Amino acid sequence: MIEWYVTRDKILTFIVTSHSQQPIVVSSSPENLKTLEKWDKDYTNAYREQKNQWITDLSSRLADLATILDIDNIISEIDRVFENFGGKCDRLILVPHRFLHLFPLHALPLSKDNLLIDRFERGVSYAPSSQLLKLTKEQHRPNFNHLFAIQNPTRSEAKPLPGSKLEVDKIRQYFDPNHSIVLAEADATEAKLNQNLKQLRSAHCVHFSCHGKFEPKSPLESALLLADADLTLYKIFKFDLNQCRLVGFSACETGMTLSSNKEKSNKDEDTGLPSGLDEYIGLPSGFLYAGSPSVVSTLWTVDPLATALLVIKFYKNLKRLPTLEDGDVSTALVNAQFWLRTLHSKTLARIQKSQQFKGLIAQIFENNKRNRRKFNDLLYAAINRQPYPFANPYYWAASVATGT
Repeated sequence: MIEWYVTRDKILTFIVTSHSQQPIVVSSSPENLKTLEKWDKDYTNAYREQKNQWITDLSSRLADLATILDIDNIISEIDRVFENFGGKCDRLILVPHRFLHLFPLHALPLSKDNLLIDRFERGVSYAPSSQLLKLTKEQHRPNFNHLFAIQNPTRSEAKPLPGSKLEVDKIRQYFDPNHSIVLAEADATEAKLNQNLKQLRSAHCVHFSCHGKFEPKSPLESALLLADADLTLYKIFKFDLNQCRLVGFSACETGMTLSSNKEKSNKDEDTGLPSGLDEYIGLPSGFLYAGSPSVVSTLWTVDPLATALLVIKFYKNLKRLPTLEDGDVSTALVNAQFWLRTLHSKTLARIQKSQQFKGLIAQIFENNKRNRRKFNDLLYAAINRQPYPFANPYYWAASVATGT
């Protein structure tokens, strides 16, 4: 496990392994912290104001971040510890601090021409804090048959998601049809959600294919956008998800978080959260606190086609497993991300031309020619990004696995 702590004058990195009783501590210089703060400002401004350029520069920006965080040295320290015991570390858990929660640290490049995500066979996952990580590890949920999904809520100010129906229809095939419920488009309302709370409580997987928003000035108002209302973080904290194994998002900015500077007390008056959790405030933490040990969320507004392909592959990977054990979610996500980033444009073109795929698209978009046209436009644009349409981290690195 790598846990960062950003102080007023330096970056502290704590390396925790099963082979050492005390963490290895790596301390940066004050100049390094200033460089990180400038990097954060430039990254955030580019994302908000120059999105196309932000996408183009994402790989090089992450290379700079890897240097600032001295990630090669940190991985060398982990290797050294495991080599002393004749083994190799195959899974990594990242615990960011403050604004580091906003970045795809799993996509950091290493000096040996691979990425951090490729270095660990069983994947790279995140934890909001050591305290919440301990909580999720106590929740053993091997069952994964019941689905509760929200699909593309109809809302005037939210753009329709052209890949949402394809995504949810395919996901639904992996679950027991007698114990699965999908609230779609105009039916994806808070009222219908409240009417189906029994099914929500009994769900093993809760999936949201919808828009989301992050409110940095009022984190508890961060929300998933339903057809008639905002499903806010404040409301999510009150959910009962004690049967749930996984909450999945294919929405916008659902993984973004903010550190709280609120004065600490034993319990937060509004949510009942232990004060130690004030560090991590975002939609994933809400679902973890509600009872799900795993959450897969997104750090930025995502490409609809890439999202649909990634999510379908991710759930397919999960359903190949007889039960879900600790670490299986991050492994399934890493494998799906590797598949997407190495998917060749010729392979995508063959899929697009197949009669099976054409029939599927015709069936799914039978009553929505506009979304069908948008989906096909995205597909043709991807095929023309040769040779690997989704190699840029923008298309795959937004998805992060938090918890067990």
